[in-house]
Amino acid sequence: MKVNYAGAVPLSTLDWRGKAVITIFFRGCPLRCPYCQNHPYLQGWESVELDFVKEQIKKSKPFVSAVVFSGGEPLMQDAIVPLAEFAKEMGLAIGIHTNGCYPEMARQLVKQKLIDKFFIDIKAPPDDPELYGKVTGCGQSEAVKKTSEQITASVIETLEIVNSCVLELELRTTLIRDFIGSRDEIASIAAWISEHIKNREVTYVLQQGIPEYSLQENLREIRALKRKELYELGGIAKSFLGNVRIRTKEGGEEIISDSR
Repeated sequence: MKVNYAGAVPLSTLDWRGKAVITIFFRGCPLRCPYCQNHPYLQGWESVELDFVKEQIKKSKPFVSAVVFSGGEPLMQDAIVPLAEFAKEMGLAIGIHTNGCYPEMARQLVKQKLIDKFFIDIKAPPDDPELYGKVTGCGQSEAVKKTSEQITASVIETLEIVNSCVLELELRTTLIRDFIGSRDEIASIAAWISEHIKNREVTYVLQQGIPEYSLQENLREIRALKRKELYELGGIAKSFLGNVRIRTKEGGEEIISDSR
């Protein structure tokens, strides 16, 4: 079996809080988010054998307790199942970074008990397909084949699958000044999560987007939101949710406290 491989970080403490992991990156993504910082991985084909990726996992095994599959979009890859099986056989926990567009693959991993934690991007309020389409490049790039309604339906279905079982779940929104992440938008996303996700342990993270690395050139001159601004937006999300964090270059990962 061939794998559309983008690379690996043999030892990371950033991709799964509290764990040392190997992070495997895959090429390919069905979306074209204008602010995407991993855009070199969005397209192209770099074919490697399945055993090559297994060997990367095996080399890191003495130093890590988990593997994280990222991208790009890892759930585009049929190879994700045998790789997850291999990692499980080695006694490693498995995390998936996903945009939620492949609910059937998520369902298969859950059914086979091949996943321990989902990290799912909620790029905008799921009940606002128009805004979600804007943030995911729908209608702006020929690479995006789904409509905004189809994208949000897939994301919601993926969340329903994860919500139906006992798994760790982290939801994340990347914020770009004057593009996505206004006070009203954060309130809408957090309210939607509060209403639809029964897992009260869910973590919601507001991530500081770095516009200078954006896929879309006209975003690269925008000033990144400051830590203080993210903290204030985190406070809005906290009024709906119990576990809210922010991630910034200035402060790393911080918990939004009740006494903010």
